[in-house]
Amino acid sequence: MGAFIVLEGIDGTGKTTACRSAAEILRSEGRDAEVTFEPTDTGVGALIRSGAAGRISQRAESLLFVADRIEHTDRIMRRVGEGSVVLCDRYYASTIAYQSASLDGDSADEGWLETLSERFVGIPDAVILLDMDPAEALARVGSRGEEGSKFEELRFLTQVRERYLELAERYGFEVVDASRPREDVLADVMKIIREVL
Repeated sequence: MGAFIVLEGIDGTGKTTACRSAAEILRSEGRDAEVTFEPTDTGVGALIRSGAAGRISQRAESLLFVADRIEHTDRIMRRVGEGSVVLCDRYYASTIAYQSASLDGDSADEGWLETLSERFVGIPDAVILLDMDPAEALARVGSRGEEGSKFEELRFLTQVRERYLELAERYGFEVVDASRPREDVLADVMKIIREVL
């Protein structure tokens, strides 16, 4: 049986690691499992990742994310229909949480973002929010030695986390404390996945 599981959270909460580790566990158990992410690395997603669109408003960027998601969702659902467990690093909640938070005085209306996202809300079999204090998450991001993105600023991520927690309550996301050791977080993620499967 296929399934579509989404992991959400602010930068530094371990979404990517959890997705990859969960997929490895599922594969070791004989399941077809794959990891995907948003923005994707093809088509519109590749445009977003490249920065080729330049410095655009939160509203304009939201529309690019939604365009990428339409194509991405079609691919995901094909794989789920073939029996794959698809683990996705970010989905519709990221667009709502990030683009509705104020960045350099610019933000998109949260209600408008939710309207744009309505068609995607019921699609995942589970949405898991990895939650942690933004200051701690930023410290993790800093320890990677990577160049920071425009979104990796404490005041901004604090707003994003608040939006995520509101969305979790509204839409029934599973919330996992991501500040704990990686193996404990993964155990909770796998428990949720197994309940879906």
